Amino acid sequence: MRVATDYIRHAARAARKCVGDPLGGAPQPPDAEFYKTLAKALEEIAAGLEALSKEE
Repeated sequence: MRVATDYIRHAARAARKCVGDPLGGAPQPPDAEFYKTLAKALEEIAAGLEALSKEE
């Protein structure tokens, strides 16, 4: 089974921006787009877990 991870990876990249660049860049506060992407990523995670539990 293929689990969608696009939004999960996008949310991870956005979260890293919020904590700052490892090379000394300033952190960026989370914006509405970050929360929208995070919500979609959590939906993908939940759908993937539900699909895996149905297979068992």
